Amino acid sequence: MGPHRDDFDGGLRFAAPPDSVEGYGGRGVDGAAYRPPGGYLFRDKAGDTWWIIFQVSPDPLSHGPKVRGDVLGCSESYDELVHIRVLATDVLRADADAAFHQKLPSSYEEAANVAAGIPRVGV
Repeated sequence: MGPHRDDFDGGLRFAAPPDSVEGYGGRGVDGAAYRPPGGYLFRDKAGDTWWIIFQVSPDPLSHGPKVRGDVLGCSESYDELVHIRVLATDVLRADADAAFHQKLPSSYEEAANVAAGIPRVGV
């Protein structure tokens, strides 16, 4: 469980199998990590650390420029369940990537606000 193998584009991925995840409908996670300035973990007000990732939708129509998915907060955890917080659902990856690159959030709360502002595809 956990980090953090290299992504195809030089970044990192965060992955956890379904049996180690809580809060994502019985699904595991495997997504590209967004970065705060100076690292890969976003710290919340309580001092806990989170990975913020883009989880690609399993929908077969989600590919190419129309890659859709969710922005998730994943607790940094070793030997425990990974707690998932869904920050944005059914968004285009291009929109999510642009929002995180333009706003450059540095905390979990800032990342959650950025994710909340990403337009949903189905709305």
